[in-house]
Amino acid sequence: MKPLTFVLATGFVLAIATSASAQPSVSSSVGGTFATYGEGTAASTRRQDVAATAGFEHLFNDERGRVYYDLDGGTFDSPGDWSYYLNTAGFTYRFGSEDTGARRFYLNGAFVLRKNGDAWAAADYSALGGGLNGEFHPKANVTFRAGYRADYRSFSDMSALTQFEQRGFASILTNLESKTTLIAEVNVGAKFYDGQILLDPIAVAMPGDTTTSGRGRGMGMGPSLRGTTSWLVPQAQNQSGTAGLLAGLFRAAQSVSDRTGVHGQIAFRTTFGAVPPGLVTTPAGFFDDGVYDDPFASDAVSGQAGLTRAFGSGAQLEAMASWADRRYTSTPAVDATGSERPGSPLRHDRVWRGGVVWTQPILGSRTGRAALSLDLGYRLISSSSNDVFYDYTSHGFGLGVSVHY
Repeated sequence: MKPLTFVLATGFVLAIATSASAQPSVSSSVGGTFATYGEGTAASTRRQDVAATAGFEHLFNDERGRVYYDLDGGTFDSPGDWSYYLNTAGFTYRFGSEDTGARRFYLNGAFVLRKNGDAWAAADYSALGGGLNGEFHPKANVTFRAGYRADYRSFSDMSALTQFEQRGFASILTNLESKTTLIAEVNVGAKFYDGQILLDPIAVAMPGDTTTSGRGRGMGMGPSLRGTTSWLVPQAQNQSGTAGLLAGLFRAAQSVSDRTGVHGQIAFRTTFGAVPPGLVTTPAGFFDDGVYDDPFASDAVSGQAGLTRAFGSGAQLEAMASWADRRYTSTPAVDATGSERPGSPLRHDRVWRGGVVWTQPILGSRTGRAALSLDLGYRLISSSSNDVFYDYTSHGFGLGVSVHY
């Protein structure tokens, strides 16, 4: 941990020691999604998710350095208290010239504190991380990037998940005369889990019931079922060790006109080595956060496509569709009672997601340096899984407001 502490301390010393003029900015947004869920073992239900963000950043030394604080909070409206607050404070600092083609290096670090509601309070964690990235330009239209990052996350009430993660990546970006951008990236990761604590049988409350039943390994919870005393899905193997990951992606973006762009992406990941000692229970609609939705727990192939259209009025339209096939390496699929399915098959999810968002600036002539916008959207999630609690379809309509200064 000493190298990570040094990375953070160095960044903040650079910020304090610089006498250049300040360039602060703030932003915030708040929104909610009213959704209907059709679930594998329940009739359709209606829920409302709420999310809000706020951020502050300060640029210094001719914008070479940046210090920031971000607050992300919200709730998933499943039975129980699925609220959360994610605090992130950090810095980045750039070394190197701004000249075209110059080599640049970026030093970065962050401290993270996450607090959850009662439904997943035992999964609260704090984290400290840092890294170094390099950027090179072998040709005028080619950018090569490579870097390393390490993160330590401490789970005070769930020490089996306390983890030290290391990542290395390399990517190449090419801009073609046809206004096409191509990106290829490879990512290698390793995560060491404490993993020493074996879990006792878990008491779980069924919706509408007043009694609980004990379960051991293989307990799973999803959109229709929330436990009273558990936030962890134990794995088939529960031991300390290092899990490995190899991931890659290829992305193409095309400018169709001055105001319209499209993109497509394919990605894969494969895991090896030890498996995570457990998975944190997540509510419906929770994807890709990298900690609770742990990428070291499943092999995956995914694809994504999107379109962005900007209008002269300042309005913007975004549409996106994605698909992912996830095969978990050590997580048994469960039935409606929370018991492993006959034959103990491993969990396998196929997830389709789609959405469209219209962003409309409002009161542009009256807000001065502040930019105010209204966000209207629709999203679809279709999660098909052999684990009944992650087998559902959801349609959601959202409304939000954003402010940038």
